[in-house]
Amino acid sequence: MRRSAPARSLRRVLEVCLAAATLTTCGNAGPAGTPGNGQPDAGGSGGVTGSGGATATGGSGSGGATGAGGVTSTGGKTASGGVVGSGGLTGSGGAAASGGSKGSGGMTAAGSGGAIASGGVTGNGGATASGGVATGGAVGAGGARGGSSGSAGSAGAGGGASSCPPGTPLKGGTQYCSNSKGSSSGGYAYELWSDGTGSGCMTVYGSGAAFSATWTSAGDFLARVGLAFDQTKTPTQIGTLSSDFAETKTGDGLVYVGIYGWTVSPLREYYIIDDWGSSKPAGTASDGTPRTHVGTITVDGDTYDVWKRTKTNAPAITGDNQTFDQYFSVRQTARQCGHISISEHFSQWTTLGLQLGKLEEAKLLLEAQSSTGKIDFTTATVVVK
Repeated sequence: MRRSAPARSLRRVLEVCLAAATLTTCGNAGPAGTPGNGQPDAGGSGGVTGSGGATATGGSGSGGATGAGGVTSTGGKTASGGVVGSGGLTGSGGAAASGGSKGSGGMTAAGSGGAIASGGVTGNGGATASGGVATGGAVGAGGARGGSSGSAGSAGAGGGASSCPPGTPLKGGTQYCSNSKGSSSGGYAYELWSDGTGSGCMTVYGSGAAFSATWTSAGDFLARVGLAFDQTKTPTQIGTLSSDFAETKTGDGLVYVGIYGWTVSPLREYYIIDDWGSSKPAGTASDGTPRTHVGTITVDGDTYDVWKRTKTNAPAITGDNQTFDQYFSVRQTARQCGHISISEHFSQWTTLGLQLGKLEEAKLLLEAQSSTGKIDFTTATVVVK
């Protein structure tokens, strides 16, 4: 039977398709390299790959590879005869993957190619990580993969030591600008001493042991508030001494911040230094004489270097021209706030052969030499238990 022209044409089309099945695409898809009806989106939106060669609207071009970052298309076969990737390169011009799986704790990965999901897992103790890197906290967990082919976020960076909480400077109080000593509220005592070079003042607030001080071109200037004793008992007989403090300061030259005091029988001057100025106290005193390094101790979670120095013909609480030993505990890392276990220093000094006498005082101290500056204690206590 004679076939009509349309029938012969249809048969010819089928023969061509079967003969060149691996080279060309049958159906109504556009030529290789030409997008189908949708936008060229190699980062597929989760659309179904065109079946029979037709291009899925919003999906990959005919025969195109599944968009990275998108869910693998289901329900359709890759068009036969299509060259993989025809209709656009993977990731070329792809919009944000709308079908991509989300990174754990993060946002949907942007674009094909699986970029790292921003806003990865929150760092432990820190702010939300960008790309999995924690800021300001402990080591953060890496972000999970964004999309089906996103790269994992890098591990969170560890945060530094937390800083001291901001304190509000105290107001009011009583100011002293010449050598003086006396009592304050709450059983505390204060003392101001200067060698007369330059100028300096301290303000005692009557709130615990809190005080502030300013000094200008001071030769040697000491301001302190804390507990005074009657020189009849050793530290062990008195009890367990400790202090809590927080301070802010400015200044140059030699500055000591910490606990200070004296004992008698034997006469000793002692320092527990937790903060300092432009130079850390070490093996040479400000007058150029040496100190002896006795050893190291660990108190309140940090290591202190312990130094000893003998002074001769120097002023002391028992008069001028005295000879006595000085003891120093110098914290290896400076800090502006914290807890000081005073009695623990005394105890560990004893194991190093440094003996104290009967206690005269234990006070929070600011000492400055050849210096100009200012300090404010916003938290300050010295207690006995």
